Amino acid sequence: MHVGISLDYTLFIQLGLFLVFMFVMKKVYFDPYLQAFEERETTVKKLLEEAEVNNRQAQEILKEVDAILSKVKEESKKILDESSKETNQIVADIIRKAQEEAEKEIEEAKKDIDRVAEIEIKALDTTIEKIAEKIVDKLTLKEKAA
Repeated sequence: MHVGISLDYTLFIQLGLFLVFMFVMKKVYFDPYLQAFEERETTVKKLLEEAEVNNRQAQEILKEVDAILSKVKEESKKILDESSKETNQIVADIIRKAQEEAEKEIEEAKKDIDRVAEIEIKALDTTIEKIAEKIVDKLTLKEKAA
């Protein structure tokens, strides 16, 4: 009994079939798989790069929006302050005009009261004079009668 490996032609046929199998597998399976893998990797890299660019752009836009927002807030605060000042000025003017008109009306009312008082005083003086004359007349008539 002989234990060993014998080299015969079947070994070479199997080796040839294995090489043909490997060549066919490479062309049919391995090459397309590797190509798809590389394309996928390239696509993923491109997408990651685009995502980074988009992220940077989004950050820049966000900064611009924040700047614009703060500018708008500042402008709106100025407008509100300005309108508040104008409103206060208008209210102060209305109050001042109302006080001036009230003072004018008070002065006119005082003048009217003074005029009416003078007229009444003159009328009262005339009435007092007439009453005084009547008293004097009655006293003189009583003295003449006595």
